[in-house]
Order: sequence, then structure tokens, then C-alpha cells
Amino acid sequence: MAVPKRYSWVSTISEFSNNAELQMVGDSWWEVKKYAAGAVSGGGNWGNVVFTNLTDRSLEFTMAIQTINGASVRWGINSNSSPRADIHLDSPDKQMTDTPFTSGGSTTNTTYKWTLFTTMKGIFIHGEYQNNNTYAYPVRMYMGRLSPLEPEDPAIANDFVGIFTHMPSNISNTNSTIYGDYNVGRGVVRKSRNGTKYEYYNFTTDAQLTSPGVGGRYYVNPFMVFNPSEGVRGQFADVYTACFKDASQHPDGSILDLGENKYYVFHVVDQPMPYNGNYHYWYTSSNNIRYCVPCFFGSNNVMGGQRVILFKI
Repeated sequence: MAVPKRYSWVSTISEFSNNAELQMVGDSWWEVKKYAAGAVSGGGNWGNVVFTNLTDRSLEFTMAIQTINGASVRWGINSNSSPRADIHLDSPDKQMTDTPFTSGGSTTNTTYKWTLFTTMKGIFIHGEYQNNNTYAYPVRMYMGRLSPLEPEDPAIANDFVGIFTHMPSNISNTNSTIYGDYNVGRGVVRKSRNGTKYEYYNFTTDAQLTSPGVGGRYYVNPFMVFNPSEGVRGQFADVYTACFKDASQHPDGSILDLGENKYYVFHVVDQPMPYNGNYHYWYTSSNNIRYCVPCFFGSNNVMGGQRVILFKI
């Protein structure tokens, strides 16, 4: 593995696609193109961008940013002859796979500090809101290949590819904020083990134990991907998380050397969820209300220490 490519900029949501294309020119692993709304089936009026892997053209992701009573992403996960937000258009639950930037019905064009990482197998996006903190969600997105725990049938092995974000897919439950029954991440995988397209998989990790612990031990946690009918199938490819007791020992952008394993360190900025009382609901790009709460890590905040994303190199 190589050190991930890192890109950072500050822009509004509607300028994300334009900046992604400009920043990522000449990326080692991904080709990036922005498209007008009309050029993408199911496209978004606030920008569209397609990420295509240079060595595996079947690895392609479409982000179509739409604003109808709020800003949200319509996703595509297949390599199509022309750009297409196919998860939104073709999956059984369509709009239930959208990912919001804002809660309630706010359509504010929030400014974010974006940090985007590319690796040979995936892309991770981290967004820190710079304004509109009454409504804006902290952005967390992983799109890429997943590493199975066991060898898989060649017929479906190449389709163990997913999109996992801060807002769980296919959840709409008014009791979720009270009982927490859906308070776990959930994303979309291209195909399940039995060949089901656009299958939902939960994902979870835990970065609460601070490192180094007793005996100098480091607790490096994978993002595990599982399905109720299949159990644990695998994990994000080469992406991990941890919590450092002393962040100054491992600065942002440094290399963590743990003997046989080495990791590139990214300091995650933990931001509070919207506090306007409506954080538990938002509107899809089809203008339908959804009730759910963000969940990317094992918990929204770290009780001391510095949460980090680790990219294995």
C-alpha cells in the first residue's frame, strides 16, 4: 500500500463537485469528472461528480447533490455507459438511500471544510461545517471496495463494494431517537452473497479505548460490515479508526509505525449534531420525511482523547 492522496478545500455544498474535479486532477488512483444536472440520470441541481477507479473501471461512484426542502446526495454505485444515480433510481427503496447535509427542512447552502482521501481501493470524505451549525450535519462518507473475511464466490466477489455515510440508509422511524433501535450505521453494497443487488449492510466500529493503553498497546479498530442474514462479511478496505490519548505524539498527517503495520494518521474533527430540535428528521430528495440519527463511529463523541482515521500503508 501507498500513502493516501489528501485534498482539502473550503466551499459550499453546491461547489463540492467543481472543487473535487479541480483538486483531484492527476490523482494516482481515481479519475474525477463533474457533470451538469441534465447530463446525469437522476442528477442533482447542486452538482454531480463521478469517481472512476483507474485500474478497475467497474469501481465507480456517482454523487448527485439535490436540493428539495434540504440538501442531500443521490448515489450511484455501478459503472454505467452514461452517468447515472442508479442506487436512487434502481434500488428497491430508492430515496431511502439518500444522504443529507442538513436536518429539518433547511436548504441553506452550508460551507464546509472538506478533506478527501483517495486510496487504491476507496475514497473517504470528511466535512466540517463552517456555518449553519443549527442544521448542518458533520459529513462522513466512505465509498470503495470491502475486504471479505473469507474467500468469496468469484461470481459475486467483485461486487463487494459499498457506500457508507454518516446517515444510515433505509431507516425512517420516529422512535429512533428515543429507543436507539436504529442507532447503527447502514450502507448499500452492490451485491450480497446471494446476488441481491443494492443490499443493505450495517457497519460499526469503536474508537473509545484510548491508545496507547496498558503495556503500550494500540487499539486499532476496523469498520466491520455485516448483514443480519449473513453475519459479518468483511470490512472497509485499508481504513481503520482509533483514539489517541496524547494527540501530540501522533500529529495529523504523521505515520504511525506499529511494527508490521504502518498507518497514515488523520485527526477527525468531532462536531456536535444540529441542536434545533429537528436533528432527528430530514427530507429526502423526493421531498419525503425521514426519521433517523447520524451514526458513523461507535459514538458521536469521544470522551477524551483524539479520534483518528488510519489508512493502512
